[in-house]
Amino acid sequence: MTLEEITSELLSRAVELYLAVAYADGEPSEAVRGRAEWPEGLRGADLLGDERFERVPPDAPVHEAERINLRLGNARYPHMKLGIDRVSHSAQYVLVVDTHDKHFAAMVQDSERSQYRDLLNYNARVQQHIERAWTEAGLPTFERYLRSRLTDLSGRRAPEEGR
Repeated sequence: MTLEEITSELLSRAVELYLAVAYADGEPSEAVRGRAEWPEGLRGADLLGDERFERVPPDAPVHEAERINLRLGNARYPHMKLGIDRVSHSAQYVLVVDTHDKHFAAMVQDSERSQYRDLLNYNARVQQHIERAWTEAGLPTFERYLRSRLTDLSGRRAPEEGR
C-alpha cells in the first residue's frame, strides 16, 4: 500500500486485530484505547502526522519516515508497537509488530535472564499471532507484499519458459 492508501479505517481494523491478540485475556488501559482512536476519513500524512505516532527517524516528515509506530503494548509489556514500515527502495508500506524488547538485553541482570527470555518468547508469540491475523484479514503485511512480488516475478518469467 502507498502512504495515501493508509486510511483511518484500515488502521482501525489493524488496531482492532492487534488489541484482540495483545490483550486476549483482558482490556487495554485507557491510555492505550485513547491512542487507538481517531476520526474517520483521514489518510496518509493527515492521519500519521498525529502526535500519537512516533516516526523513525524522529525528525523525519511522515513521507520520509522509514517506520511510523503506534505504541499499544500487550498484556505483559507496554512498549510493543504497531509499526507501519516503508519497504526498502519503494513507496510501499506494510504493517509490522515491533516488539521493542531486545534493547534491554545489556541491562538484564543474571538473576533476571530467565524472566527476560520468557518475555522475549511471549512477545514473539504475540507478534506472530498479530501479523498472522492481519495477513488472514487481507491487510498489507510484509508476507503479503513478498507473495505479491513473487507472483509478479513468476508471471514475468512464464512467457520466457516457452521459448
